[in-house]
Amino acid sequence: MSTVEVVVTDTRVWARGATTHWDVPPSIVLGSNGFDLVVGESLTPPTQVSSAVQYVPAEAVALLPRVPSVVDGLTAIFAAVLENLRVAAPCERITLICPTEWGASRRSVLDQAARRFTADVVFEELAVRAVAADEGTSHSRRTLVLEFGALTTTATAVIRSHQGVHIESCEHQPTLALAEVLPESRGFTALCALIDRVLDGQPADLAQSVGVTEAGKLDLLRAAVQQRCGQGIGLRALIGSDLIRGRQTEPIHQPELPSVLPQDEWMQPLRERAAAQQPRRGGLGYVGAAVAAVVVVAAAVVGVVVFLNRSDDAPVAAPATAVPSSESAPSSTAAAPTTTPAAGPETYGRIRFQIPDGWHIASAPDATGKSRVDLSPDDGARLRVTVTQTPVAPGATYDQVATKLETQMKQRPAGVMSDLQRDVVYGGRSTLAYTERPGDGSTVRWHVLLEYGIQVSIGCQYADNDWQSLSTTCENFGSSVRVIQ
Repeated sequence: MSTVEVVVTDTRVWARGATTHWDVPPSIVLGSNGFDLVVGESLTPPTQVSSAVQYVPAEAVALLPRVPSVVDGLTAIFAAVLENLRVAAPCERITLICPTEWGASRRSVLDQAARRFTADVVFEELAVRAVAADEGTSHSRRTLVLEFGALTTTATAVIRSHQGVHIESCEHQPTLALAEVLPESRGFTALCALIDRVLDGQPADLAQSVGVTEAGKLDLLRAAVQQRCGQGIGLRALIGSDLIRGRQTEPIHQPELPSVLPQDEWMQPLRERAAAQQPRRGGLGYVGAAVAAVVVVAAAVVGVVVFLNRSDDAPVAAPATAVPSSESAPSSTAAAPTTTPAAGPETYGRIRFQIPDGWHIASAPDATGKSRVDLSPDDGARLRVTVTQTPVAPGATYDQVATKLETQMKQRPAGVMSDLQRDVVYGGRSTLAYTERPGDGSTVRWHVLLEYGIQVSIGCQYADNDWQSLSTTCENFGSSVRVIQ
């Protein structure tokens, strides 16, 4: 049986199993049937979404018309964690790394939920794990650890000695949010006072912040630490995934993620691409004239779905091409695409999926390794589903992927790409999502997920604002996509 480690905070949960990792907001919201709990929606949309972790001190969460208990909400989160880690229940052990200020009462609520999936539940303080997991603290006797909840701040003095790593003191400020820490503000003054209380006149050799990634906020935290502890004190920034690397103490090297935008090859119409890339095997590759006849539109404008760290020298993007037009029917010499029976799933590279009823594969990966699959409806409707895959750098995180996507999307022409949305539930999983409008009258709704070191992007493309014709197929297809270990 597998062991699982889970870092639990108000705003995000990071988890790792034997072979992969996953992170998601600890949110719950009622499903479309008004009863099931859906996990992973963003905590900041204009909908009824609640953080189950934030409600741990309470007995229930008001998600009218249902009022689930907090334990039920946490159970839904743990179920989603194990499902996305591909860990069968019961597992051997679940280690819960919780906010340092949590006492026995809050831990018992988490314990009740976790024991529905394992008989062995182990708790660790987040501050202790942060120091133990960070090689940069190996020469620090006393480390100041700063944790930020949705509305709270905790400061902990952690001692490393010959007896191991343990807490010396902990101070919690329940009314100080990270957003309130601004230059020359009451929040900044309150943070300095919190640091003074926890250290109580004792020197700190180093400081850590957990869960803060914004450069401006890190500069403010560093200024507060150096004001109270001395100018020579450094601040090391950690995120939840840094705490669950299988007891590794030295951070994994993260290769620089490329920022290459699509090259000219991706800007060609598909007819030219198909002619230039004849398949080496009959069953794979772009299907030459059939693909060209189905998908080409004159002067097509090609958009992008940005991918990270391709293993080959191709552009790190999966393009969205023009939606098929009714005029571009297959010629008499082109072989018509064959409808694939819906009996079993299809496998391409590291992904497996179910072809929707009434759809077929219009183009598949070629022998050069460009792993893109296009699916089209049998009736010739102007719809398309595209799925692409690419390996990412070892240890690449959800936040790194999102940040790189945002950087590259800003380089596209105005009006082509929407803003990137995080934590959008699609196919039962938390994904990155955005919309692309290539300029040909079509719209592509993209969802990006990261599993087992593979980044998968699924694009659902439709014309004339006809999303209703594709929405159910798009959602069901996303539910069927699986990354193979």
